Amino acid sequence: MGNVLKTLVLITVCFCLTTRPSLAGGIFGFDLWGSREDSNADVIVDPVHYKVRIELPDSDSSFLSDLEAASLLIGKQETAPSGTVGLIQRARDDWANLVGKLYELGRFGATVEIFLDGRPLDNISVTETLGTGGRQVEVVIAIDPGPSFTFGRVALEGSPESVGRDAMAGAGLVEGEPASATIIYKAADAVVLAWRREGHPFARIANQKIIADHASRTVDVTFDVAPGSYATIGDATVSGASALDPDFILQQAEVPVGAPYHPDIIARISKNLKRIDALGSAIVKTGDHVDAAGRVPLLIEVSERPPRTIGAGGFLSTTEGVGGEVFWLHRNLLGGGEKLRIETTLSREITSNSYDDIDTYSGRIGFQYEVPGVYGPRVDWLARGMALQEHVHPYERKGFVFETGYAYRMTDELTLTGTVQYDWAHIVDAYGSGDFSLVSTLLLAVYDSRDNALDATSGMYARLVAEPQYATNSGSVFFTSDAEVRLYQALDDEGRFVLAARGKAGTIAGADLNEIPAHRRFYAGGGGSVRGYDYLDIGPSVPGYGPTGGLSRVEGSLEARLRVSDTIGIVGFADAGYVAETSLLGGDDVFQVAAGLGLRYYTAVGPLRLDVAVPINPRKGDPDFAVYFGIGQSF
Repeated sequence: MGNVLKTLVLITVCFCLTTRPSLAGGIFGFDLWGSREDSNADVIVDPVHYKVRIELPDSDSSFLSDLEAASLLIGKQETAPSGTVGLIQRARDDWANLVGKLYELGRFGATVEIFLDGRPLDNISVTETLGTGGRQVEVVIAIDPGPSFTFGRVALEGSPESVGRDAMAGAGLVEGEPASATIIYKAADAVVLAWRREGHPFARIANQKIIADHASRTVDVTFDVAPGSYATIGDATVSGASALDPDFILQQAEVPVGAPYHPDIIARISKNLKRIDALGSAIVKTGDHVDAAGRVPLLIEVSERPPRTIGAGGFLSTTEGVGGEVFWLHRNLLGGGEKLRIETTLSREITSNSYDDIDTYSGRIGFQYEVPGVYGPRVDWLARGMALQEHVHPYERKGFVFETGYAYRMTDELTLTGTVQYDWAHIVDAYGSGDFSLVSTLLLAVYDSRDNALDATSGMYARLVAEPQYATNSGSVFFTSDAEVRLYQALDDEGRFVLAARGKAGTIAGADLNEIPAHRRFYAGGGGSVRGYDYLDIGPSVPGYGPTGGLSRVEGSLEARLRVSDTIGIVGFADAGYVAETSLLGGDDVFQVAAGLGLRYYTAVGPLRLDVAVPINPRKGDPDFAVYFGIGQSF
């Protein structure tokens, strides 16, 4: 298949360095070490098998699917109960369950009768023997839903109605509207939440009166509300922390002591704590009382993750080569959530025959270090450095990079980052060879409102880069700006059909193409760009050498993602990209377009991705199609 077929396989295995007597488990349902045996399998004594059906008046047959889904007798039919007493108990539980379901449907006058072998349930003794000789017991559930009810009088007692009235109406509890037990439950919760948002952490429904009038077919609802004391946020205490400093946890939590109590504050504290990578879990609770100062204390219960992780990964591609990675990560180096990652990678092109030639390999060794909360809880200090060698189709590079700066989390969605970077490289490309020494300032803004980074169904991701760069060896100054936007929209309530779109645009100004180091130019093509084309192969090229990169780029992708089952999904996609030799998208190149189909297998850690892409307007030498494997959606 040669250059026609491209495959990419990424396998990452992480081992937590904790003390365990054995290592056993599985990935995606496959046992990797040892085998599983269910030594405590349930054994049913004297099983009674039965067949069951629901009988409804023809005029109410629309309820049948809802009632069948709610029925315990139907849902557990494949699991036989133990003896007559087991069947009777299941039937009694189902009676209560079905009555509750009918109340949810607004049928407060409904009747439910259950018959076993033609006899009413209440007439059968637990000492009898049913289903002897393996015979199935015939179970009939006879239901008369009765008429629909509407809400009658709706009232609040024990507190001013001004707080809870709108909450009840928002839940659907309004006089004259269709009645439902579900609406009553939601309205009760809404009233309590409304009071808690007014600063009353212990608000509750002290009593509720629900009266169904069968003559008028109405349901009167009265809530007796006990708001409790008004309170402000008090001090927080941390439990469960051992290696992690409790003061650091409190700093990151951002507890607004003295602010009026509000449930959103508790939710925001929980969200802040989830950003601490060293924590496995964090639960924020209110204390059980309001103190003499009118404050309610907070309790933060945490558990810590294993601090150290070793990971290994690998990849294989007929066009991008074969390689691997090893890393070591510490999530809490000094007790304040400091993260240190040390990693090394090594790869090479498959087509090269010079296995003993070190110049044909790509690799790096480097570190990343993060210190959270250096200037308040929202400012982190970042540092990274690496020595590297790249051997890719457009260029060869040897050098090192060091970068340091700060990240500021302005809001839950918006993060601003500013760093200073020094980059030294020896480059060999279509324009010759030379040394480059760059000093740059990277300004980065990231907005992320996605509901799931690996498999988004709603929200937006936007990334804006501005980077002035100074070449100390030549004295030239140039400016790079780059932007990316991703949008996600589900077309159904369950998020099974999602439209996703991505757009990229960038430009470099202030210098000619041959003055820009090759690794700082724009490229397109490959699995993370325009699928169906060779890696970094779209754009200007030099005859006899290949792609050179460009000074401007535009890319776009559209995907229609359909999840056909809990584990399987299909995707149709189209990609397009253009790289120009000038800063304003000039030149003779055209947009390269590709289309394809994808398969997704959904797992707990994200979807496994298989994409097959075909170039729509291929150039001479472009592959006929390309295949990609990965973890997570393509964007």
